[in-house]
Amino acid sequence: MMLEYELVLSAYLLSIGIYGLITSRNMVRAVMCLEHILNAVNINFVTFSDLFDSRQLK
Repeated sequence: MMLEYELVLSAYLLSIGIYGLITSRNMVRAVMCLEHILNAVNINFVTFSDLFDSRQLK
């Protein structure tokens, strides 16, 4: 159940970051939107590392 929430949050952050990166004219705002994209990627890494146990990958 929490997997869906985390993936929706990650997709939401990714879409906000991409939209902001495309439409921003200010460099500081573009870097902030890039941080949203990187946070979405990190949330995905944490979610899938929790889903797939390291013993299952061997």
